Amino acid sequence: MRFTRKKEYTDAELLNLFQEKGQMDALGQLFNRYLQMIYGVCLKYLSSPEDAEDAVMAIFEQLPKKIKKHEIKDFRPWVYVLSKNHCLMQLRKKKITVPTEPNFMHSEPLVHPFSESDKEKQEIELSNLEKCLEELTEKQKTCVEMFYLKGQSYKEIAQKEDLSLGTVRSNIQNGRRNLKNCMDALTEKEDHESN
Repeated sequence: MRFTRKKEYTDAELLNLFQEKGQMDALGQLFNRYLQMIYGVCLKYLSSPEDAEDAVMAIFEQLPKKIKKHEIKDFRPWVYVLSKNHCLMQLRKKKITVPTEPNFMHSEPLVHPFSESDKEKQEIELSNLEKCLEELTEKQKTCVEMFYLKGQSYKEIAQKEDLSLGTVRSNIQNGRRNLKNCMDALTEKEDHESN
């Protein structure tokens, strides 16, 4: 099976494409599917948007190695636990104690922005993402796509695009922030129109 972006793959199919054929595009699509959930988990634990963004990038960079070490039956709960554990490790390094209130991890809208069965909402999200990608500067768009969709490292992007590592990092961070602002604005507009 060859990866084509047009087809709607299941999580298991995308995982298999990466595990069996090493297709980074498939892993990028799978990661994108749960990007909001992963960011939500990181933000909940780390409290700072900047730390949460750094954690999301670190989790993505670790993903290929982690996937090869584990047998994964269901990607969503697995990546949720992986994200939580990554954040706990960061907090331990900083010697910060983790709150233990029962509701600490269960902020539904943030951690689970939509259910798997809610295909229509997912399609709107994907459509908004594509629209917002087009709004980025050329360099931001290129760096964001290479990092998140093609799974390339900062170093690889820097070499291919003839940029410094700092510029790549800046393009990805600014691009991601602009994407989030654009998508929030589109969601707000849709909510307003549906009321």
